[in-house]
Amino acid sequence: MFFPRFLGLICLLGFASGAALLPPDEVISLQVVAKSLGKTDWNFSVDPCSGLSGWVILNPAIKEFENTLTCDCTFDNNTVCHVISIILKAQNLQGTVPRELVRLPFLKEIDLTRNYLNGTIPPEWGSMNLVNISLLGNRVTGPIPKALANISTLANLTIEYNQLTGPIPPEFGDLPQLERLLVTSNNLTGELPANLAKLTTLRDFRISDNSFSGSIPNFIQNWTNIEKLRISDLSGNVSTFPDLSNIKKLKTLILRSCNIIGELPSYLGGMKTLKVLDLSFNKLSGPIPDTYIDLANTDYIYLTGNSLSGPLPEWMMKDGDRMNLFASSKGNTS
Repeated sequence: MFFPRFLGLICLLGFASGAALLPPDEVISLQVVAKSLGKTDWNFSVDPCSGLSGWVILNPAIKEFENTLTCDCTFDNNTVCHVISIILKAQNLQGTVPRELVRLPFLKEIDLTRNYLNGTIPPEWGSMNLVNISLLGNRVTGPIPKALANISTLANLTIEYNQLTGPIPPEFGDLPQLERLLVTSNNLTGELPANLAKLTTLRDFRISDNSFSGSIPNFIQNWTNIEKLRISDLSGNVSTFPDLSNIKKLKTLILRSCNIIGELPSYLGGMKTLKVLDLSFNKLSGPIPDTYIDLANTDYIYLTGNSLSGPLPEWMMKDGDRMNLFASSKGNTS
């Protein structure tokens, strides 16, 4: 489970009693973190756990904007607070990714989505007990530190839309609670490590728009809890369609430009939860299985750029606004 936001109430309730305060060392640590981030509007003249004076701000005019610091004020009989979550979204922060977060030992969540932060992901974070990490939409460079695999509590790692390089560390397969691994739109390379087969808690996996090599690994059939699976642009050898017949919770299946050959698997028609199916720009052949009529309520189906044959099912012709079959077949076909 992801870090529960309702814990923010703990902060407000504790402060309302007039007894719970953030220790001075954590206040100083926040000042150091603010300097690294380039954040200048935190008001240190009041207690950071007060929820006042710039510590909790929402801006409805900017959809993604959020400025929230959350504390747990239940320590030492409700007399001591500790910072457990920092969310700073869409604030034009132009500093660096703060390694100084290690000075906040109770921190569970760091979300710095859509800023202009530079630097690398600090390997020092591997010594923390983080549950959520999001650096989506920044200017982060360098490799993904294998030290993050030491965070046994980690459930969400979202590092999409940055400038990261190198492979996905094989050690990530040892993360016992990982539910989301999102690395779309970076400059990552190498093959998907076989050790990722152990990520049986995974619900959301997205690696599109990188420079990975190899083919789709068969081990993804082990991810029986997966709900969203997005892989694209693999430059390896051709491979047949992976066996996903044991996966019953799929809502989004995108295997785009992955050099997949062979026929469409009929079992996809039995995936009642499927809402998006994108198998574009592969080398799939043969007919569209009759079982796919059960996908008539799917929101989107994309089979663009394949070599399918046979007649187009009537139900697909009725739903042209949510189908993309352009150049999906070759030769004589109806």
